[in-house]
Amino acid sequence: QQVSAAMKVRFVAPPLALCTDNAAMIACAAAELYRLGQRDDMHLSARPRWPLDTRQPSLIGAGKKGPKA
Repeated sequence: QQVSAAMKVRFVAPPLALCTDNAAMIACAAAELYRLGQRDDMHLSARPRWPLDTRQPSLIGAGKKGPKA
C-alpha cells in the first residue's frame, strides 16, 4: 500500500482470508467485475492468466517463455 501511494496508483487486493484459496480469489474478482456492471453470456472461453485490468498493457517478458497475459 505504501508503494502504491508513493506511485499515486490505486492498490486493490482481496481480503487476506480469501488469498489462500484460488477459487475464493476468482470469486472475489468476479464479484468486483459484477459490481462494476460487467456481465457475460457464458460464451467466453476460459484462458489462463486472463488479465483483470484490460486498461493496462500486458506484461512483456514476465516469465521464462515471454508474456504471460
